[in-house]
Amino acid sequence: MERSSLVSICNQVYRKFPEMNGVQPKITTRPDNQFLLVFKTSVAVADGRSLPRAVRVVASAEGKILKITTSH
Repeated sequence: MERSSLVSICNQVYRKFPEMNGVQPKITTRPDNQFLLVFKTSVAVADGRSLPRAVRVVASAEGKILKITTSH
């Protein structure tokens, strides 16, 4: 995956999920020239505890996001 494609995908994730801002994804290769990017962080909830949060993005080598899933 090209650096410009990665930056574009990350920026789209950061806009949609502000709590992921600055988190660098773990990238793995998938079949059919696709990539899986996993962003992980933890967010504070109302009672002060932290809750783990993950955003998974399947993207093409050209930088097009094909699918986004998230945990709550």
